[in-house]
Amino acid sequence: MAPSRRIEHTENTAAEAAPRAPLGRPFLTIWAGQTLSEIGSMLSGVGVGVFVFLETGSAAWLGAIVAMAALPTVVLMPLMRHVDRLPRRRVMIGADSIAAIGSIAVLVLASSGQLQTWHLAAAAFVGGVGVAFQVPAMQASIPSLVDAEAISRANGLTQFGPAVGITIGPLLAAPIVGWWGLQGVIAIDLATFAIAVASTIATPFDDTATPTESDDGSWLAARSWLTGPGRPLITLIGVMAAVNLVMAGFNVALFALAVQIGGTSLAGVPLAVGGVAMIAGSVVLGTTALPAKRIRVFALALALVGLGCWIAALRPSIVALSIGVAIGLASVPAVNAAVSTIFHERVPESMQGRVFAVRGAIGQSLGPIGSMLAGFIITAIAEPAMRADAWGGRTAGRVIGTGTERGSALMLIGIGLALVLLAVRLSTSKVAAELDARRPVRPPADADAATPATPTSAPATPAPASGRMRRPTPH
Repeated sequence: MAPSRRIEHTENTAAEAAPRAPLGRPFLTIWAGQTLSEIGSMLSGVGVGVFVFLETGSAAWLGAIVAMAALPTVVLMPLMRHVDRLPRRRVMIGADSIAAIGSIAVLVLASSGQLQTWHLAAAAFVGGVGVAFQVPAMQASIPSLVDAEAISRANGLTQFGPAVGITIGPLLAAPIVGWWGLQGVIAIDLATFAIAVASTIATPFDDTATPTESDDGSWLAARSWLTGPGRPLITLIGVMAAVNLVMAGFNVALFALAVQIGGTSLAGVPLAVGGVAMIAGSVVLGTTALPAKRIRVFALALALVGLGCWIAALRPSIVALSIGVAIGLASVPAVNAAVSTIFHERVPESMQGRVFAVRGAIGQSLGPIGSMLAGFIITAIAEPAMRADAWGGRTAGRVIGTGTERGSALMLIGIGLALVLLAVRLSTSKVAAELDARRPVRPPADADAATPATPTSAPATPAPASGRMRRPTPH
């Protein structure tokens, strides 16, 4: 027994002493360009929302534009097999270029005074086509850009762009539209598009997955793998679908609560504070590898998001709301990074584009549903329930206060409860035990289909032959 303990101690010491795998210049170059593009997209997205409200005064048009932007990810999913068949770097360049077409058209129409609201909806659809291909291609490229040990840190760092966008988008978009019109935010978006495309063009990497006998690049092959060796990931996709549905309601309830408590002057404060917290969470994940038990990280982070919802709903105070939002959004990068890392480590590299496309399509399709459902629940159920003489006022109202304006707070309490229950259920399931018990890193499709991966204490390090190395939402 003593020799075994000495050997184990020596191996652990060697693992601890091993230098941390670098993220590498290729990944950091592409990441920087894509991050800047995500910030520009968030800025233009908020700017379009401001412009639509100023022009129409209607939330219906804004909802239509959001739906048009999400639609391509769903309807074009059958074409996502090309993300795995074509060089992913070229797909990223082409997708970014397609997304820019809509923005260019809007800029030309706005500058000539001919822009109409339906033009924005059409441009949102064109941009959505580019995003539908760009996001899975970028996600599937990460294993080719970094070493296996650095995947979790790379996934954590990819949350940085959305976090910065959430922070500065609401603060800068309205003033820019007020000063320079819609052309101002669109011009910024196009400039960041150009930088993203240039950074990808300037960074060649091994971007074509190695074909295998059992994977012909079709959806049938991906489905066969998911229903076989990848079956636990189907459960995880289902959990993330539920999380996306609930978090869409979180966005609606948070915005309504921020306006009710802070008014127009302070409504952006909780969002800005949450964005800073999300930036901090992304930076921490980008410098520190995730623990080996990915599902435990996911469940704990999801429970913290739920805790943040409860704190945000506790008092009609901008301080309590900001603290709750900060706790919740600081945990979102860990949720996304843990799930993405699990998929990178287990899905054969040749079919990662298709699998990530499935995740994205489900998230995009449930987002508008969750938003509409949340709006209905708040107005038709939660707000009437929070009157002093109603059931909500007599129960939850003793803690969070009464009045119809506290309906959004009651909605946040329900959202927090749903997230905590999802976290507990997943962390205690057999699927969690199976996913945390072993960590195969990018298995070949044939080998994985034939035999289970061998349990290991540390991931293997397969490197591409020619190098080592979202645009979000949780997604």
